[in-house]
Amino acid sequence: MPGIPGLRTIRPRATPPPGREGFALVVVLIVLTALYLGATGIFLAARAELRIGISHAASSQAFYLAESGLTTWLASAVQPSVAEYTIAGETVTVRANMLLQVDSVTVLYKVSAHAAVGSGHASDPGMASRETSALGMRLRSDPVRTIGGTWREVR
Repeated sequence: MPGIPGLRTIRPRATPPPGREGFALVVVLIVLTALYLGATGIFLAARAELRIGISHAASSQAFYLAESGLTTWLASAVQPSVAEYTIAGETVTVRANMLLQVDSVTVLYKVSAHAAVGSGHASDPGMASRETSALGMRLRSDPVRTIGGTWREVR
């Protein structure tokens, strides 16, 4: 059949089988949801890693501040039973507790230094508190000297 000049022939479009309308939309929504969940998971993991790093740095700083306070107390000529030092803008408290009086001139002490760093909020990952201790001995009226090494206590 010859066509009529100037008249276009319209061919019928193939219609999708029943129940297939909107299939592409559902697939796109599922893919977008999976991408969103994956991106959210990566974001939360990165945030947790950052908080762990900040917490570790604060913990190390608190430990070294406590060690510094203990050393400062041991090096001082006057060694009170409780002393507070300000080191690097943070307060370090040192306590000397008598453990045992061996004889009239020998006394054993536990000397503990406690340091806390951070903003003071428990939910802040930059908040840390550490205590380090040493066993010390005093002969006569000499200053306390350490016996052995120090140990640390986590509070």
